[in-house]
Amino acid sequence: FSMLSTALEKMQYEELLTKISKSGPCYRWVITNLIAIIYMKAAFDMFILNLVTASVPFHCAEVTLDNQTVPWSSIAHNASMPDNFTINSFTCSRPRLFRDSDGSLRLESSSEGNASTVNRTSVPAEACSAWTFLPDPPTRWTMFMEYSMVCERQYLMDRIQTMLQFGICLSTVFGPLGDIIGRKTVLVGFAYLDISCNIAVIFVQDLTLQMVLRFIMGFGVPAVIISTILITELVAEDYRGIHGNLMWILFCLGYSGSAAISYFIHNWRVQTAVACAIAGVGYATFIPVIPESPRWLLTRGYTKRAKKILKEICKFSGCKEVLNEFNFEHNELVEPPDENKPPEENCIFKIFPRENLCRLEYFVTVGVLSFNFFTVSLVYFALSFKRDFITKDIYLNVLISGLLEIPAYILAWQLTNRAGRKYTSMANMAFSGVGLIIMPFIPTNPNIVFQGSSVLAIAIKFSVTVAFSILAVYGSEVLPTKVRSCSFFVASILMRGAQLLAPEIGGALASLYDNLPSLLYGVICVLASLTILLLPESKDRPMPNTVAEMEPVGCPCGARRTELATNASGANAQVDEDEMKPLQVFSVDA
Repeated sequence: FSMLSTALEKMQYEELLTKISKSGPCYRWVITNLIAIIYMKAAFDMFILNLVTASVPFHCAEVTLDNQTVPWSSIAHNASMPDNFTINSFTCSRPRLFRDSDGSLRLESSSEGNASTVNRTSVPAEACSAWTFLPDPPTRWTMFMEYSMVCERQYLMDRIQTMLQFGICLSTVFGPLGDIIGRKTVLVGFAYLDISCNIAVIFVQDLTLQMVLRFIMGFGVPAVIISTILITELVAEDYRGIHGNLMWILFCLGYSGSAAISYFIHNWRVQTAVACAIAGVGYATFIPVIPESPRWLLTRGYTKRAKKILKEICKFSGCKEVLNEFNFEHNELVEPPDENKPPEENCIFKIFPRENLCRLEYFVTVGVLSFNFFTVSLVYFALSFKRDFITKDIYLNVLISGLLEIPAYILAWQLTNRAGRKYTSMANMAFSGVGLIIMPFIPTNPNIVFQGSSVLAIAIKFSVTVAFSILAVYGSEVLPTKVRSCSFFVASILMRGAQLLAPEIGGALASLYDNLPSLLYGVICVLASLTILLLPESKDRPMPNTVAEMEPVGCPCGARRTELATNASGANAQVDEDEMKPLQVFSVDA
């Protein structure tokens, strides 16, 4: 009781964070902008790659002349070329020409009896091994051209993007590290791994090694997720909405900036170097500037480190005196030592404490968040990786798509601050789902580039972006501090899996029925929105530090939620009672 009264007399940690956030807005924005560079770098990685692997017109650069392979350029200006002959119609096979008795060139053909051609029915088409890309000479040099991603190698256009997404998907297994060794260590380590591989990409010539490096670059994603968690734990509740959403603005700038970099810089290796230089300026400041999360340090018992970091933060924010009101030894984040808890249990259940296995609130929360992150990712990336989503100009398409997301994140910020997290995310998911369901029934004209279906597609992507932005903040707030990173990465595994599989699933479903992908995505969106009803609202409420502090889950409109809460409490009480029984028996035996 004396320890509890001492803690109550002092300021709570959330109150301390609120005073620091109010006193030092400059500090908040410096940290947010630095962390947001990771988001911008992630956009560069995906969308510059998407542009430099886009297809361009091409034709075979070889011809077979009198059974000899010669460059097309050596006879391109021959005045005696066959009538109606164009090299542009030969892309994956070489044209076969021969010289007639008068010296004019004739094209071998399968048309019998044509005086100007010779029958080549029995002559198999010869595969082309060199290509000319248009315009000739090319005004820009892309990966598509350098690695000849044409004909039988056309699969490479998507394969190299798939390798990046595959690395992103597998990288989620490193999520628990954020709860074990700290937020900053994981953020800095994986961010530097990403940019190191990206620099190597600039100089590597071999395509296989290029793919390996892209795969390893995907392992930079833990830095993106940890950065969301870190900014949530460094900023007070009143400011999490604006910081959690507006740091995605740099992702939008990276999204649109990818189009600008690719359009104005014509060599893909120089484009990559520029993107690395822009991100590298911010990455160089990560170690000296970005702090470890004091909240995580306190929950893990690293009181001295937390105190030192908070002193530096308060000094920068100009409010050093507020630390005198905070008790570092006894507060809501520091768990009192449990002498009855076996030492080995601390190690075995360090990531997933035993209490998680019996808490209904924990399983429902993680399940709902995982399902919604999977759905958001599936729809978002299916639309984003489509190069002609808005217009046939691939650079303009990416530019517009990125700029459209800026008002989406601003709207998400306002919605989270004014209307909360729960119902705003649910409404945006439901709108996206209904829009995807009705999209196939909107009349379209293939001769018109921008029409009603395009407007609806933009609205759907806008709404999905708002939903994802809100869910990123919402998920961080409803999960407990001790297992936030680990639990967040469980949802991230499904999200990244959807990001990897979205194009493949879409193609497979479209082969069965053209509109099946849109209908399926729409139904999943609607179902995901309904599951959010099970979660509690997190606006104006303190974040849970342990699983035991999580709020009840279930339908908020009836007795079901009360029943769930009662059952969960009863289950936990039973667990506590069962845990005490061996100790009681041991006492009696002793």
